[in-house]
Amino acid sequence: MARYLILDGYNLIAALDRYRRGGEEAGLEERRDLLVNDALKAAGWTDRVVIVVFDAHGTTEPRREEEHAGGAVRVIYSSAGETADDVIERLIESLDGPATVFTADFALQRTALIRGATRATPREFQDLLDELPVLARSPRSARRLRLAERISAETLRSLEEIRRREPRER
Repeated sequence: MARYLILDGYNLIAALDRYRRGGEEAGLEERRDLLVNDALKAAGWTDRVVIVVFDAHGTTEPRREEEHAGGAVRVIYSSAGETADDVIERLIESLDGPATVFTADFALQRTALIRGATRATPREFQDLLDELPVLARSPRSARRLRLAERISAETLRSLEEIRRREPRER
C-alpha cells in the first residue's frame, strides 16, 4: 500500500517564497519546473509517491498526466473547466493508501480531512524540503554516494530499526 503526498501546485507556488524568487522574470513554467523538481526530491527522501496537481491554466486541453522517476512523481494538469481541487478530491478517494494534501486553501483542507486524508500547509512542505540533506538541496555539487544510497530500501529500514533499539545493559 503506497503512501501519497498531494501538492496543490499553483497554490504552493503562490504561497512559498522559494517559487517567487527571481521576480517577474521567473515565468510560470520555470516555477512549475522548480516545484516538480522539489517533488522529486521529496519523493526520494520520504519514500512516498508525490502527486502535483495544476489547474488547467487558460487552456482548452484535456486532462494531462506525466510520470517522473518511474512513477515516484506524477504531475496532473486538470482539464478545461476542472479545478485542481476537483482532481485532488477525486484522487483522495481513489488512492490505495493514506494521503497528505499540501495546500493553503482552507476549503480544500476541510474536504481532505472529511474524506480521510491528512492536510498540511505550504509551510509544512517548505519544512519538509528544509529537512532534506544539504547535498539533495543543491544538486550542482559533486558528491560521493552514501551507504544509504547504495543499499536496498529494505536493508536500510532494517539497519534503522537496529539503530533505534534500546542499548543493551552490560
